[in-house]
Amino acid sequence: MIAKSMDIQNNSLLTTIRKLGVNANESYVIFDVKNNFSIIECNDLFCKLTNSTSSQILNKDYFSMLAKEQMSTIEMIKEKVHNGAMVQAKLHHNCFGKPPFWSEIQALPFQNNKGETLFVLLLVKDVTYHQTEDFLNCLEKAMYEAIEKDNPFDKKMNIVCRAINKFFVPYVNSMILIKTEANQFQIYTANGNGSQLSEVSEFNEFYHRAMQEETFFFVENLEEIDIPQEHKKFAYSFNKQSGWFVPIRNQQRQVIGLFAIFHSQYPSDRNFYVKMFQKIESLVALAHTYAKTQKRIWDLAYMDITTGLPNRHSFVNSIEKEKERRQHGFIKILKPSEFHQVVELYGREAGDELLRQIAKRLNDNKHEYNEYIARFTSSSLIISYMTSYEDLTHYDRRIKELIRQPFTISGKQIYITLKTGIASFDKNIKIADAIRFADNALSNAANKPGTHMEVFTKERNDVLEQQMLVLNHLSHALKNKEISVNLQPKVDLRTGEIQSIEALARWTSPTLGFVSPTAFIPVAENAGKVREIDTQILEQVLTWLANRQQLGKKLVKVAVNISPDHFYYPLFVKDVLKLVQKYNIEPSYIILEVTENIGLVDFQTALAIIQELKSYGFNTSVDDFGTGFSSLSYLQRLPFTELKIDRSFINDINDAATLAIVRSIIQLALNLGMTSVAEGIENEEQVEILRALGCTVGQGYFYYKPMSFEHLDAILDA
Repeated sequence: MIAKSMDIQNNSLLTTIRKLGVNANESYVIFDVKNNFSIIECNDLFCKLTNSTSSQILNKDYFSMLAKEQMSTIEMIKEKVHNGAMVQAKLHHNCFGKPPFWSEIQALPFQNNKGETLFVLLLVKDVTYHQTEDFLNCLEKAMYEAIEKDNPFDKKMNIVCRAINKFFVPYVNSMILIKTEANQFQIYTANGNGSQLSEVSEFNEFYHRAMQEETFFFVENLEEIDIPQEHKKFAYSFNKQSGWFVPIRNQQRQVIGLFAIFHSQYPSDRNFYVKMFQKIESLVALAHTYAKTQKRIWDLAYMDITTGLPNRHSFVNSIEKEKERRQHGFIKILKPSEFHQVVELYGREAGDELLRQIAKRLNDNKHEYNEYIARFTSSSLIISYMTSYEDLTHYDRRIKELIRQPFTISGKQIYITLKTGIASFDKNIKIADAIRFADNALSNAANKPGTHMEVFTKERNDVLEQQMLVLNHLSHALKNKEISVNLQPKVDLRTGEIQSIEALARWTSPTLGFVSPTAFIPVAENAGKVREIDTQILEQVLTWLANRQQLGKKLVKVAVNISPDHFYYPLFVKDVLKLVQKYNIEPSYIILEVTENIGLVDFQTALAIIQELKSYGFNTSVDDFGTGFSSLSYLQRLPFTELKIDRSFINDINDAATLAIVRSIIQLALNLGMTSVAEGIENEEQVEILRALGCTVGQGYFYYKPMSFEHLDAILDA
């Protein structure tokens, strides 16, 4: 009877898991952890993704579908699902009769009441396209950086080989052969040639034949071809027996060399690799061109090769010269809102084409000869106009007319909206500053709907200057311990007794006076100094608790806000533990508050940190819940002690919709075993509503305002 009951429970659990898989609308498998990870169910999407049938997959060990060279990742996944932890990973996934693809997997383990993992729902997504795009973007960026730094040609080729090897790991090891004027090959690999390979190889018949191929030449067994023996030894040293040989052509379609891609029986998808290596080929060709002639390097440094437009360097150089004569002008930075969607749908070339067409329409509709248009970033154009006054109404009409007709991208007609940031320059404002101001205005315009322009104003500049002023004084403030603490009690809504306390950072500067936390905390986060602020606040709290402990007085839990940057600092838990031990305070008296989005940054790391804090006795709290974009599935897995309801909800609690949200949050906290804390309580009516909803703890001016340690001592000791 017990076995039958367990079967019923397992079937019920499988039904639930199956529903989750179906609702995910993604390819999935369900495997049995207790039965060697054997697949007990998969959907049609997974079969299509892996080019298989369910009969080929069912009862198969799921992990046998992953490359053995990824064993460390496989073992990590197995260990985590055994422990009931959700796992996310990117890895090469095998396919039946097709090349492996880059997959993003999400493993969701399900346990019985004994804490044993029985089944795992595994969602599998093909991210080869995005992984390929990221790989090519990173390689392109690395190549441009190498060119900017004027790195030697061999270093640039090392970058290409390392990138190819990393993308195809563990299947591939690459070599680049470049023709020399002496009719030989110069050899390049990921880490230089070392003692394995000669730097130069003779131009043999097989390589000559491979270079005549239109796309690439595939060889299943290297023993069947005549290439230098040391090249074979190079391949065999990495257990590679097969090869692709891809000709490298320059912009004039002249063959300048060859990719030798040695691999371990990696299935071939001709179209995929042709397109990929065409892009890599263009980078190699570009580097080769730079290496051949310094004049060409200079020319290319001032031209965006993908659009044919002047680039930022050319723009600044030209405008600086114009400014010497005219002095006054405007800078506009123009960005299509839909640029990234165009790139995702049609590729990077489509994004380049969109900018090219926008620039052409701007040039065709140009009324002033002294307007200069260039590419600013990958997704934006920059325009200068040398004048002491510009009619922005005319510019607004011009832009709206420019986008009235659709753009033709990849054979499709698309409509776009444009965002513009505008700033002026004169003899007192440098071009570099005007560009920065226009970029700042563009950031503000990006947050507005439709086609929109923002002009950088003195008020906005004042805000930036104020931020810089705060930053300049912040280091001095930290050094001189100017950051102080105010304490605001949290009370039991039923009894009114102080349940815990929140420590709030305060800064009164000898030079600036009182500086609001809303002003200096963001500046500290951007400057990488917020961890030091968190630590100073915690030390002041621990000093106060230690003094009360020595005097035999009552101790109360104190909550300290922890920034995301500090939370993910590798030594965070160790440092906090060391501090409480230094002051001889039990960790249970410290509540560490983090924002609700902390799990979205790196869920697995966040989970590990919170569990480690819990193991030492620390309490943890989710601050300002409801204002961010946290995932409820993440929240239910993170073992927080406390859930704080943001004050904005309490202020509008008389609104029916807001009341429903607050009720849901309180119920959520109750279901997850957390204490719900309402922030910003200002009147008795709010208290009564919160009590009726089941909220147990509150905080706000209705009870106590933030106060000094001395003031709180008097209240606690009364």
